Amino acid sequence: MWPVWGVHSATISDPRFSSSNYSVVESEVGASGYIDGLSASYRLSPNIDDGGATLGESAGGNSGSTSYQTNSGFSTSAQPTLTLVVDTAVVDLGILSTGVAHTGTATFHVMNYTSYGYVVQVIGPPPTYGVEELTPLVTDTASAAGTEQFGINLRANTSPDTVGTDPVQVPNSSFSYGVAGDGITGTFGTTRPYTIPNQYRYVSGEIVASSPKTSGQTDYTISFMANIANTTPSGTYTGGMSIVATGTF
Repeated sequence: MWPVWGVHSATISDPRFSSSNYSVVESEVGASGYIDGLSASYRLSPNIDDGGATLGESAGGNSGSTSYQTNSGFSTSAQPTLTLVVDTAVVDLGILSTGVAHTGTATFHVMNYTSYGYVVQVIGPPPTYGVEELTPLVTDTASAAGTEQFGINLRANTSPDTVGTDPVQVPNSSFSYGVAGDGITGTFGTTRPYTIPNQYRYVSGEIVASSPKTSGQTDYTISFMANIANTTPSGTYTGGMSIVATGTF
């Protein structure tokens, strides 16, 4: 006698809760689960950051306190982002003389999302000619024509020229929190370097701007100031400075 094999086939249906009037297909309790591909028509993947494609549009908003804030809604990505854009490639201070200081400006802007905040450093040598360099100011100091000096700040100044602007919050201070100087750790006290109008300083690697928390865009202006003395060697002085933004968590 030949053995007889039976074969049974059935279509797997979507899991559901149902009654005589209503049904719920592919149900799951909780907001962090993962349901994917069980239905031919629907997909729900709440643990995937896809900009709301699988969950649909929801309201977005911000809730914050002095130290912390939360952002909600599909339009706020779960991925941390930090954006730094330098708007000025070259700063020309012109032909320096012992009788008057020379100034110039450069602008950049920073925004960040989901990091605790950020710090911005300016790194590089002061203007240099061969082995000679303009003397960098290691403390916040006013301009003194006839004395060799080089420094920067991130404020609106009236001396030695009307130059620079204070940080500008975009769209406004309700969304953006960047400040000049190190406003996160308070390393240098309440009067932070690079924040005193009409006083300049330059120490490579120091923090020149920061935000204490997630922030919209802040526009910064660096004011450069240079003086030479009678003993400053003649020549073309150049400097290559880098602006570095780092997220803090």
